[in-house]
Amino acid sequence: MQDEKGYELCRNGVCGEDSKEILQEMKIIQDLNQNAQNKTFSLVLSPEKSEGQKLSNKELREITRDFMKKLNIDPEKQQFIAFVHTEKSHKHIHIIANRVQDNGKLISDHFIGKKAQWAAHEVAKENGLISAKEIMINKLQTIEQGKDLDRAVKNEILKKHEFVMNQNPKSMELYTKKMAELGVKVTPTINKQGQIQGHRMMDLATRKDFKASEVNRNLGLKKIMENGIPFQDSNLSFTKPLEIVQNVALKISTKIIKEIVKKTVSQGIGY
Repeated sequence: MQDEKGYELCRNGVCGEDSKEILQEMKIIQDLNQNAQNKTFSLVLSPEKSEGQKLSNKELREITRDFMKKLNIDPEKQQFIAFVHTEKSHKHIHIIANRVQDNGKLISDHFIGKKAQWAAHEVAKENGLISAKEIMINKLQTIEQGKDLDRAVKNEILKKHEFVMNQNPKSMELYTKKMAELGVKVTPTINKQGQIQGHRMMDLATRKDFKASEVNRNLGLKKIMENGIPFQDSNLSFTKPLEIVQNVALKISTKIIKEIVKKTVSQGIGY
């Protein structure tokens, strides 16, 4: 009820001027039921942000009363008060309603949260407004569409990888060049110590960028090396060949590591 929060929208069955007086009026009715513990409904009705700004007070009152009716709270009989909060750009309505009727019986609060979601959705549909459910569905569809695109791009990258591998590239540099010709940029992943940990693959058409292992586990650095591509690239400066090879996180036998280091040193890379 603070002025800086917003303003009163509508009320029924209460005439108090402040929160203490209003709650005291509700308590008179609530005392008719001595068994119940939860005797007050606290509800929030939040129109979609842009639509909420356009709704008039008359329209806000109508959707508030329609919302309450769908929850079996009669706005003509039941004590309630509703406020519009405008302190944030997203206008919303707070409703405080007495759960105890004037005959002492309680209005059911069974699954009240789910019922309130359904009621808000129905009110939005009936008034041509966007509902939270529709927003959620649209978000899920967008996410799913994004996942579908990711899956499609990954499949294309994998096909291009298999095509290049069938040509038996003799080095990582040649593999990278051929992938680039097919529209896939292969970039090594370097850690803070300057050591290669793996590589990423970007589809240049969609700008979708993935870790190689995310595209397919057969695209990881370990798998590429196992398929016969030597771990060397003239575009990279290997200042400590043995340390780099040992820290690529590959479980290669000692014999293979020695062969790679021997070949790297003999070619003068990094020296």
